[in-house]
This record gives sequence, C-alpha cells and structure tokens, in this order.
Amino acid sequence: MSGFIVKSLVGFSAVTLLLGIGLWLHDIRVRAQLLADLPPQGQFIETDNATLHYLRRNAQSKSTKQPVFVLIHGSSANAQDMMLALGEPLSRHGTVLSFDRPGIGYSVNKVDDLWMSDPRRQAREIHQAVLALGYEKPVVIGQSWGGSTALAYAHVLGAEITGSIMLAPPIIPWYGPDFWANRLATTPIIGVMFTHMTLGKYGATQLDSGAAGAAYPEVTPQGYVKDSALALILQPRAFITNAVYAMNLRHHLADMQKTYADMPDTQGKLMILHGDSDPTVSIDYNAVPFLAKRPDVELIELAGAGHLLHHTWKDEITAQIMRFLKDGKVTAGKHQLVKAN
Repeated sequence: MSGFIVKSLVGFSAVTLLLGIGLWLHDIRVRAQLLADLPPQGQFIETDNATLHYLRRNAQSKSTKQPVFVLIHGSSANAQDMMLALGEPLSRHGTVLSFDRPGIGYSVNKVDDLWMSDPRRQAREIHQAVLALGYEKPVVIGQSWGGSTALAYAHVLGAEITGSIMLAPPIIPWYGPDFWANRLATTPIIGVMFTHMTLGKYGATQLDSGAAGAAYPEVTPQGYVKDSALALILQPRAFITNAVYAMNLRHHLADMQKTYADMPDTQGKLMILHGDSDPTVSIDYNAVPFLAKRPDVELIELAGAGHLLHHTWKDEITAQIMRFLKDGKVTAGKHQLVKAN
C-alpha cells in the first residue's frame, strides 16, 4: 500500500472520528437543554429487579375507605403522561400512583431489558412497589403498552387487584416490520451511535408530530409535549429499553393469549375503553377478538376517539371507572359511548 493511500486513510479516519465526537457532544447539549426542565417529579422505590420512579397524588377526600388507582403509561411515554391525564379526576375518589415502567423515564432496570420486556414481569415489579407503599387491591389503569401491562397484571395477579382498566391496549400479536427507529436503536454498535449522536437532534423535531399522530383524529391538549415530559424518551438508555419492549411485546402477547380464556380471579374485573378511530391500535383487531374469548369483559367503544383517549376522554373514562367501582363489577359485552356536546 502506497504512502499516499495510507495517509488518505489516516486522514479520513481522523475526520470521521472528529465528526463523530462533534455529533456526540452536540447531541449531549441538545438533550441537556431538553431535559433541564424535566427533573424527577416523584420518588423512587426499590423492587427486586428495578428502581422505580413514581408519582403520588393523595385523595382529595378524607374518607377512610378509598380505592388506590395505579396508572401505567404507554410506549415512549412516562408516569407524568398518565398523571397529567387522570391524576386530578381520579384523586377526587382515591389515591393515585403513576409509575415509570421499569427502565423507562427515570426508572432503571437491574436486569436485562429483554428479560423485563415481558409485561407480566413489569406488572409484578409494579405490584411489588404498590404493596411496599402500603396499598392493596389496586384499580390498575394502563394505556396502550401500559394497557397490555394492565392485562398482564390481571393475568398473573388476578386475585390481587380490584380491577383492570385497559385503554386502547394491544392484546393480539400483530404482524409486519418493526418501527425503523426501534430496529436501528437495538442494532449492536449502530444503535449506540444512533442514540448518542443523533437521537436528541432528530427526536426533538418529532415530538410534536408524534403526539399529534397519536391523538388523531382528535387534537392533543395545549402544552401536551412539555407537560407530559415526552422528551424523557430521548434519553439513550430509555429509548433503547423502550425499543426492546416495543419489538418484543407481540411475542409475549402470543404466549399470553394461550390462556386468555382462563385467567383466575378476573371474572367481572376487566374493562376495555377503546376509540373506534384509533389509527395506532385497532379496536377490531384487538379488543373485539378478546371479548369473543372473554364474554364477561366490558368493552366500551368511544365514538371518534383516537389513541390519546386518556387525555381527550378523561372525564368519561373516570366516570366509567367509578361506575364500575360502585357496581362492584363490569357490565359485560360491547357498548358504545358518544361524547356529550
């Protein structure tokens, strides 16, 4: 190899290295600016396999007998998203706990992300924290991926809950390619480069459009991206963990669905609220087939609702939850709910 070629390769490598360092440092700065106003808002609790960050909103009423509501967020979100949506209306009736799922937001896994990608394992970690905080028989409420966790909660801890309220949950394993960013983030070496060199810069430009797409055909609440701390997903660690979870959920649902018809101690405890216009998780593909397997489940179809229903239909969702608690069981079958003008 001639000296000219060697010098050219060395020069190219040096330029590439400097460019990489520059991109990495710039992305650190972008992420720091995004996250500067988003410090942990809650407290931390240790479980066997995770350090969980959670928010608590105490009940407004001083009644001695009150439910505890456990909120579980969806993919790319965090505890603040669920508390922002349902914390205030539910706190009129009981104590509200909202958790960053293991490895997401400010929660940290003590184990491998792949192992923790099973929603049944996430449910057990959260329940361990609920018990350690002194609460029993929670009303579990999960949206999207968190809805799958709420289903898993009932699947493995049916006797330990008062009810499982699932908001637009993936229930049936789906087909097709994984989201390109998730595939990229989980690719060895390339994933580390992507999440540390470009994620902050690129992700910051996608937060508003991503939120709007989730809410479609409805509209995101004013200030949603900031108030829900959505930028927390741009932390490389959390983004990679979230990608592992997203890419493996279908496999865990495939295993769970083998015993959907036989989930002990869940009769009358399962409610699904799902928009009929949800472009992200189809009600006809997920909730309707589940109802066929479990005719004791209550499925409430929200007319015109998109995937961000916990924000756009929060009062109606709260009313349905309280009706369930008053009756002591769900009203089995499929029903439609139209928003009052």
